[in-house]
Order: sequence, then structure tokens, then C-alpha cells
Amino acid sequence: PRRLQAAVHARDHGTCQYPGCAHTRWLHVHHLVGWAEGGRTDLDNLTLACGSHHRHLHEEGIVLRRTSSATIVALLPDGRTLVPAPPVTPGEQPIATLADETGHVAPNAVATRDGGRLNLGESLFVLLQDRVAVA
Repeated sequence: PRRLQAAVHARDHGTCQYPGCAHTRWLHVHHLVGWAEGGRTDLDNLTLACGSHHRHLHEEGIVLRRTSSATIVALLPDGRTLVPAPPVTPGEQPIATLADETGHVAPNAVATRDGGRLNLGESLFVLLQDRVAVA
């Protein structure tokens, strides 16, 4: 219903609630407890997720939960809590800074989905592209 969707947008300030994301466009209303699993379609069980994170939640089995303080946390399939990247201060050069901080990580230290080598520069670009645009 439109009123419920408007209430979710108002409560979530029109922003993706995935930890660390600040997208304000292409937002989807996401059930914290899936509708197919008996989750209610009410304000307490709904939150906003950008299209990218909404797909990621369903494809990777990540679960969002609202804490008693009303913040959203993301739980990985193994139960660990996802820790978002720290905020980037305007004026910083996040890609250069993170590349310097992680330069000691060997390219073969991380297994990629296709078995290839990790390209740190490309990975950082993808992770930070939205932040760079804002900075």
C-alpha cells in the first residue's frame, strides 16, 4: 500500500538502510523477515534497500535485522555481523588511502569467484565509487 511505503520512506529518511550505504535512488521496500517465511508487511518489518543491495541480500543470503535501538545490522550467512567501511571525509583520496593501507595484502591472498587474481584497484573502485562521487 502507498501509505505504508510512504511511512517506510519517511522513517528511513529516503535512504538505503544497508550498513554503510547512502543511496537515495532506486530504493526497494525490503521485508526484514521474508514474506515467504511468514514475515508481516508492516512498518516494523520493512526497510529501504537500494536495488544493488536488495539483490545482494537475496543472492548472498545476508539478513538485515533492526536492533532495539532501531539501527539496522547486516548478518552474514555464517552469523557474523557485517561491519561497514568507515565513512570517507570529503577531501580525502579514499582509493589512494585504502590502496596504501592494504598494499601489504598479496594479490593471491583473496580467492576471487572466477579463481583469478584480486585486482585491488578495481575492487576499491567498485566499493568506493558512490563515496567518490559524493566527496
